[in-house]
Amino acid sequence: MGPLNGEGVVVVRYMGEVALARITVPTSRQFGDAVYAGLPVNNFIDEKAHGRFQKLGILPSDLCTDSEFIRRAFIDVLGVLPEPAEVRRFLADEDAAKRDRLIDRLLDDPRYADTWANRWGDLFRPNIARVGLKSAYTIDNWIRECFAENKPYDRMVREILTAKGSTHRVGPAVIYRTRREPATLTTLFSQVFLGVRLECARCHHHPNEKWSQTDFYQFAAFFAEMKRKGTGISPPISAGTEYFYHAPGGTVKHPVSNAVMKATPLGGGQLETPAGTDPRATLADWMLTPENPYFAKAMANRVWGQFFGRGIVHPVDDFRASNPPSNPEMLGELADDFAAHKFDLKHLMRRIMQSRLYQLSSTPNETNVQDTQNFSRFYRRRLGAENLEDIVNQVTGVTSEYSNLRLDARKVELWTTIMSSPMLESFGLPNSSENCPCERDNRQSMVQALPLMNSDKLQTQLADKQGRAAALGQADRSAGEIVDEVYLSIYSRWPSADERAIAVEAIETAEAKRQQAVEDLMWALINSAEFVFNH
Repeated sequence: MGPLNGEGVVVVRYMGEVALARITVPTSRQFGDAVYAGLPVNNFIDEKAHGRFQKLGILPSDLCTDSEFIRRAFIDVLGVLPEPAEVRRFLADEDAAKRDRLIDRLLDDPRYADTWANRWGDLFRPNIARVGLKSAYTIDNWIRECFAENKPYDRMVREILTAKGSTHRVGPAVIYRTRREPATLTTLFSQVFLGVRLECARCHHHPNEKWSQTDFYQFAAFFAEMKRKGTGISPPISAGTEYFYHAPGGTVKHPVSNAVMKATPLGGGQLETPAGTDPRATLADWMLTPENPYFAKAMANRVWGQFFGRGIVHPVDDFRASNPPSNPEMLGELADDFAAHKFDLKHLMRRIMQSRLYQLSSTPNETNVQDTQNFSRFYRRRLGAENLEDIVNQVTGVTSEYSNLRLDARKVELWTTIMSSPMLESFGLPNSSENCPCERDNRQSMVQALPLMNSDKLQTQLADKQGRAAALGQADRSAGEIVDEVYLSIYSRWPSADERAIAVEAIETAEAKRQQAVEDLMWALINSAEFVFNH
């Protein structure tokens, strides 16, 4: 195993059964109980995390600065940066509860709904060429409405599982237009709602799990009685509407034995559905109970992954015995708390953001520099495609236009990924032809650096006469005030003494070309790791 401490999992599979052993290699570095007992705790998340840290012999990083926190929170909740005036007020506020107040205010901000609907849209956003423009818009609008009213998560899922009606009127019905068979609905819903990837079991026994073909097709049987009428799909043009409804009759058969499958949930006993009742309603009743072993954990883990860049189970929708959570106690309590508060998504997000764990610095200490899965420090992560372009538009003061968006719309309001945008594509916009759920590649690469460094579009935005650089270059303000404003707008912090001195000299030396000097300063800051990473 080498000299490094940490954990690993040994998986044994024999005759269809899977067992695992979780092996921990403790560190030779030990800290007394008093050290961990003295660590600050904001809520139960920190308590569970500290127990894990003690077992591994690591200590958490220090608390992040107020500048780091306000920038981090704005990006995670709203997908934008705080404006300089907002940063000034927050940094000057000496109230110990100011971070909690900021969290509440961000979660009540109307921009929250668009940002989180965009992220959730990755799970269900269909290909327009497959379902039609009107249908794609209908489901996107339904998702946004759900987040705008903070609809309880179990209600959202029930509406999807039991959807019926027109694909031009009922958002969730569009899912059945693109996933047209019980088998494809099974792979989607098990992965998104239960965190279980069943695709392998469609053809054979899952190689690293207990799920068999029988399990797969018994689950698929819940969708056997779905019926449809109207205009089917005919890519590349599928403009018509389609109606989905339940009617008795319809079966799912085992592909090998040809036996008719009885609708049975994963890991549970067979459920009885009264005659004439939609089996999907029976599935929803089983899935949405607080006692369900998968449902609350799957969503709690997915939301956690949005805030931390990785899940407690990672990937976030790959729950299996051979991929255990890094902190099962923390995930269990987080899920229980989510269910106890009636699957309130804002409550879940507030819990996570109020924890000290979320508010840790991204700078490691000597004990946790190798930790990549226990959250002893905040993991720096690259901005997502839509968020990055929105933020570039925000700091330059100039909006980039798309034919399928209002002029005043943010890029997180995009309801289709069919477009030509080097910036969005290089930073991970999903391929419109892929089946959802779409997994975004959040790794950094040279491909992402080039659109910022060599972008004519960015240069045009910086040089725009109506932009921020022009306004600052022409303002009756000192060079020092201009530098402060640029740093606050892009980094959400004051410049260091050295940074300020260099930038002030450049602006003062420019004289008549003051605006160009401001443009150069903004270009340099935008092309930095501090800008493109949420830290």
